[in-house]
Amino acid sequence: MLSEDEPRAPEAAVFLTDYSKAQKGTCVRFNGPGEDDLGLTVIDCEGGRAALKIGTVLGNTSGQCPRGDYKVLRDTRHNAALCLLPNARQGDCFELDTEDLQRSVVSKFDCAAPRVNVQVVGVARESCPAEAELGVPYEEMTLCLRRVR
Repeated sequence: MLSEDEPRAPEAAVFLTDYSKAQKGTCVRFNGPGEDDLGLTVIDCEGGRAALKIGTVLGNTSGQCPRGDYKVLRDTRHNAALCLLPNARQGDCFELDTEDLQRSVVSKFDCAAPRVNVQVVGVARESCPAEAELGVPYEEMTLCLRRVR
């Protein structure tokens, strides 16, 4: 049974094993215990722990993500790749490696959780507000963060 802060999958869980069929803006979680090629499950972006969102779907594994610090997953079986970014709104808290998002496990937590290391202070089209310590750029926005702990 899911607790209130667990992500809820759509009525019929969609397992995404063919990345070429993914849709931009969809939130996903990894099926296995780690970030591996067991596939992804499409989840509700409003779920408390929906940490990753598809920013761009690339039509081949050698494609490059647009401007930004994306986590890239390549699907060699279907010659496609996904450019993933944090599913973030102002006030959300994450554990992520701001120096290397590609290698980082991106996890969303309640802001009181001991693993949290950054909080979103804004999602901007241009520049971040003054309280932001760092900005992580993406094609359509900049994620404005402050360090926690």
